[in-house]
Amino acid sequence: MTIRFVKHSDIEPSQWNSAIMNSRVPLVYALYEYLNEICDRNWGALIFGDYEAVFPLPMKSKWGITYIVQPIFCQQLGAFGSNKNISTQAFIDAIPRRFLRVRLQLNPYFDVDSPPSLPTKINFLLPLSSPPTYNKDCRKNLATLAQLPIVYAKDDVSLTDAISVYKSAWGGVNTQLHDEDYMRFERACWAIKESTGAAFVISAKNETTQCLLGTAILLSHPRIAENQECHFHYVCAGPTAAGKTLGIMHGIIDHIIQTHQGKNRFFDFEGSSIPSVASFYKKFGPTDKPFFLFKRGI
Repeated sequence: MTIRFVKHSDIEPSQWNSAIMNSRVPLVYALYEYLNEICDRNWGALIFGDYEAVFPLPMKSKWGITYIVQPIFCQQLGAFGSNKNISTQAFIDAIPRRFLRVRLQLNPYFDVDSPPSLPTKINFLLPLSSPPTYNKDCRKNLATLAQLPIVYAKDDVSLTDAISVYKSAWGGVNTQLHDEDYMRFERACWAIKESTGAAFVISAKNETTQCLLGTAILLSHPRIAENQECHFHYVCAGPTAAGKTLGIMHGIIDHIIQTHQGKNRFFDFEGSSIPSVASFYKKFGPTDKPFFLFKRGI
């Protein structure tokens, strides 16, 4: 069997999603519907055999040149499906040379026994198979929040409102993100929410005023086999000004962790290489599961 490059228009959606779902860790970022929206349908793929394994290639064009780049709100891609007869490195070697620039972030789950020799980047995972161990500061914040009339709920806030809270909280920091990026992300969330139920919002509100305090959008496929890992991706979250003063994100993360316990389940913090953010995540006792970076060209 060989690896072939396939244009977006020639990718068979059901076979593609079947390859993703047959992965040891079926990341929702790689589902056909999510990629379609987050990439504005501007993506192709490398396919091994009859969709035995796949490798998405998100594209952008500038000055008449098409290049490959990691999409926004899509931390890891890379190889998916069965690794019985293929490796991530083989896919990397098969990326057409006509793409003069390649920037990709690759998942670490495909080549468990022989990972590629590539630079890595921080990503924190917290197993949800047993009660978590929080540090002293985290426990103190949660104890304070427990004295307040805060209600946590699932899908009590729309995707639009949750993204708006995120933009208000972090838009000034994430200056590389534009309105069209947020709109693509919302469309991508809706696409997989409607097709698989893989996107949902967790919110925190004040019981008396119903004042929104914070939100988090999670991505996680609800229908995977027992021997596969289920990751809850903390992909887009932020507090309001009032919620920030209360440290409300401690409460939201704890609520997610406590209500999604189970075998082979993981809370995926989605990073972070930013020291202050990493310090916050470490309060919850996660382990580092780095992913790979591949760069080629200018």
